[in-house]
Amino acid sequence: MERLNYFDYLAMAKNEYKRLLCKYPELTKLSKRELDVFAHLLTDKTQAQIAEELYISHSSVHFHCKNIYKKLEINSRKQLLIKYKDV
Repeated sequence: MERLNYFDYLAMAKNEYKRLLCKYPELTKLSKRELDVFAHLLTDKTQAQIAEELYISHSSVHFHCKNIYKKLEINSRKQLLIKYKDV
């Protein structure tokens, strides 16, 4: 099995991001940090756990969540999980 180098991983990530944008073009509205929080919201982590992993305050996570929901035109994490369940 061939080992991937750093640049291979970057190319794979870029291709995956392009695939996601084709399916969910509204994700382009999110900032880099909002995308980080968005990815964590798709897990079962609490906002406190997300804050700890991203080295930001709980209030920052809450702020980003409000912005994400507004930009994606949803009202809750439950709606986010339903809409983006296959991400």
